[in-house]
Amino acid sequence: MPERYHFDFADNTVYGAVVDLVRRFRDQSGEVVVDIGCGFGAIAEPVRDIGLTYLGFDLDPGGLADLEARGFEAAPIDLASVKETIATIEEQLDGRRLAALVMIDALEHITNGPEVLAALRRLAQSQGGASLIIAVPNVTHYDVAAKLLLGRWDMTATGLLDDTHVSFFSPDRLRTLTEAAGWVEVGAQDFELPMSDQHFPADAAVLQGGTPLHDLLHDVRSRALGSVIVNEFARAYAPLSLPDRGQDTVTEAPFLSVLMRTQGTRPATLQDALLSLAAQSSQDFEVLLLPHDIPREDVTHLRYLADAFGQQFSDRVRIIPVDGGGRTRPLTVGIEAARGRYVAILDDDDVVFGHWLSTFEQLAAKHPGRVLRSPTAQQDVQPTLWGGVRPGYEIAGRPRCRWPEPFEVLDHLYENHSPPCGYALPRSIFSEQGLRFDETLPVLEDWDVLMHAVLWCGVADSGDITSLWRRWRTGDSSTSVHTDYEWIRSRAAVLAKLDARPLLLPARSVTALNELHEQILALTDERDHLRQIYAVQSNHLHHVQHAATVVDNYLVAVKSSTSWKLAKPVRMIGDLARRLLGKKPALEDPR
Repeated sequence: MPERYHFDFADNTVYGAVVDLVRRFRDQSGEVVVDIGCGFGAIAEPVRDIGLTYLGFDLDPGGLADLEARGFEAAPIDLASVKETIATIEEQLDGRRLAALVMIDALEHITNGPEVLAALRRLAQSQGGASLIIAVPNVTHYDVAAKLLLGRWDMTATGLLDDTHVSFFSPDRLRTLTEAAGWVEVGAQDFELPMSDQHFPADAAVLQGGTPLHDLLHDVRSRALGSVIVNEFARAYAPLSLPDRGQDTVTEAPFLSVLMRTQGTRPATLQDALLSLAAQSSQDFEVLLLPHDIPREDVTHLRYLADAFGQQFSDRVRIIPVDGGGRTRPLTVGIEAARGRYVAILDDDDVVFGHWLSTFEQLAAKHPGRVLRSPTAQQDVQPTLWGGVRPGYEIAGRPRCRWPEPFEVLDHLYENHSPPCGYALPRSIFSEQGLRFDETLPVLEDWDVLMHAVLWCGVADSGDITSLWRRWRTGDSSTSVHTDYEWIRSRAAVLAKLDARPLLLPARSVTALNELHEQILALTDERDHLRQIYAVQSNHLHHVQHAATVVDNYLVAVKSSTSWKLAKPVRMIGDLARRLLGKKPALEDPR
């Protein structure tokens, strides 16, 4: 191994992580740790210190000579010749039992990794099931991902993009490669570095925390499958016996997964909701019926209800009971079980029109990957008893369209104008980008997810009403069950989450913001003008009030004078004369 790979052991490095995994997952009856692609054997002394025999194998003679000079066993192998490699390892073991196999920074240097891993699995099984410890660089580290957006792929002498690497690993590729070779992961101790060796150039905004570009990209990357600052994956595996596999049956995923949570308290509206799905002009969907905290005997009744619509429909209905948690918990469970390319939420008291699904399909064909949205109508209902015994509902108002059209992001940042039955979300935003329903929110969980999805994916809006959202005037509903405080607190929490990260606004948002700003300026000018008018009128009123006070005081003084009192008979004769002439008398003396 070239001298550039001569690294010293330290606990806070990937070598320390590997030794910890060896200590935790070694075969307790084994005595030898085999280090494949050992280089200069950085873990040799720590392995010896935990009471095991270290045995190193590599192609380069420099590292092997160094190991032997330090008193360790070492032998040459060429991983390009797998059979000879296994034979050499078995020969060097000389009947001793394996404690563990180790490959540190070796897989990325070979092109026949699957063949090597499969051969090591057979060796481990022949040795009683020894574990395999693998360490490989993470090519999806944020530093590498961010620089790729700048068109940079900086190969270096060592590190994440070592110029001798011929294979690169993400978490998923490492998993699929090891599983295909018959290894199952049993432990992990990944080595993290917030700033890797690829953290350059220093003035690149994508790499510097606190810049809007970095914070936005880092937020997106950190949500997507994790490992954002993992420098090297350090994983432990156990060997499995691989049975012969028949031809796998692959079921094509439906276009849409419909998540329907229910507490079983509204059987009439639940039946309506299922009927509206069964009547869709397109049938490319599955229904995940999510009964929440419902007795198991009632769950059986839900199965009967689904079966009543015929086998073609009921075969697409999966009933997944959910226990515990708040109203958001069923959505979390539903997302994990969903198979569709898109996911929609249909509550058990809402209905969709026959072209609901086909409208989403048309939008997806034109705008794949976006949030698919159709306006929703509202209808007020209230509970009643059908036939005096059966829980039902009655219409309490004509349908109306109370939400603006088309979808406006800035409006939605202030208040939700899209009931969940009016949109479908790409499932990849959950499976690939790490979006989750916030189970700490007692309400507004749909608004929270919608806004994060919209800001990342954008919106495709049909403009065609395809669903009916029912609002209960009386009886239990989200507005009656949850207090005003819970609504206010949830709204503040949603806004705080949005406020904590940079916002990625759609095109023409600057124009919209300028228009809002101009409206605010115009309203501000009008307010200031009205304030000036108010100030002038207030000043005038003050003068008038002062003058009135002066006159009042003068009248009081006059009416208190001796001359006014002596003239009272004259005034009375004058008033009498006016009455005789049919005229209005003078004001009476209040005294």
